[in-house]
Amino acid sequence: MRNVEENVKRQLDVKKTIIVILVGIILLCLIVLIILYFTREDFRKWTDTTILRKNLVSEDVRTIDLNIDKNNQIYCYSKYISILNDKNLKIYNQNGENISELPININTAIFTSTDKYLAIAEKNGQEFCVIFDKTYLWSGKVEGEILQININKNGYVVLVTTDTTFKSIITIFDSTGNELIKRYLSKTRIVDVSLSNDNKYAAFAELDTSGALIQSNIEILSIDKAIQNEKEAIVYTYNANTAKMIVKIKYQTKGNLVCVYDDSVDIINNNNNEEVFTIDKKITFTSAELKENIVYITEEQTGLFSSTSTATIVDTSSNHKTYFNFDEVTKELYTKNDIIGINIGSEIYFVNTNGLLIKKYISSQEITNVNIADNFAIIIYKDRIEIIKL
Repeated sequence: MRNVEENVKRQLDVKKTIIVILVGIILLCLIVLIILYFTREDFRKWTDTTILRKNLVSEDVRTIDLNIDKNNQIYCYSKYISILNDKNLKIYNQNGENISELPININTAIFTSTDKYLAIAEKNGQEFCVIFDKTYLWSGKVEGEILQININKNGYVVLVTTDTTFKSIITIFDSTGNELIKRYLSKTRIVDVSLSNDNKYAAFAELDTSGALIQSNIEILSIDKAIQNEKEAIVYTYNANTAKMIVKIKYQTKGNLVCVYDDSVDIINNNNNEEVFTIDKKITFTSAELKENIVYITEEQTGLFSSTSTATIVDTSSNHKTYFNFDEVTKELYTKNDIIGINIGSEIYFVNTNGLLIKKYISSQEITNVNIADNFAIIIYKDRIEIIKL
């Protein structure tokens, strides 16, 4: 009896040892595979295609059919896809289901959004409105012609308008539609505006064309100070060299103001201006429309008819860089939150800010119009919208 018990115990010990060894081998293999995935680009591409099945084609995605006889104006935000035509805004979910309709007194729309807030303005008109999630919040009407609109994650809105007297008029509203500030500029044209996510600051990119040379300026306005005393409202001014042409500005989530010029990208943080990188002839596309990063694409000719490209993703707080390499020429770049879309013609890469491929979409025709939201993207064609879940 004692020998039987010893044999059973010995067999159990052997089984435990084998199980421990097998688990150890499996864990070791997983660690090796993970290391290979993050360090070997060729292995990562093979894994993405063969194992993780990250390639999608038209048959894999849901669609929304469009009435080609109507002027469809399409924009996606948060979890939704919106289609405006005939002053009616239809809202769809990511499955392509129509879940809401709102009357909107706008014909030709300018769209902007942050998180669940969507703002829509009449291009060169006077009307605008604000939507939260699927709910119509408030609307407004201004004098002059609306040129730009911007909204932050708390629903604060900044409008840029023009009239016969002033080149630019800046108006800021709070989340309930109360007008907070109106600022008139007679000599400068506003190129872009951005509101900080804490509702404290509004930044303006200006072009002064009154002199012999065009001057690009950045001004940061304190909203609280402007309400109390407009003369003390400007807390920071940066006058760029005359060779620099401002293109785009963007407040990111950590409060950094990213300024994209035609020859460089600067960051303003705590009233300090720092140049992140210069734009040379190899940089074909640049974007700051991300939460905490900038991305730019460079190309290198490798043969008579071939080239390689690199998307360089820069963390605007740490300047840490990550890379995504591909063998095609970029046709267009799209960015939103933490997603980067790289259009290479009839295919598009969707990449995260860690430089990893999320999905590669292969279309049956040329891709020309893409919109990115929180965790999905849409490809817009004349007769349909294709929805790609990311």
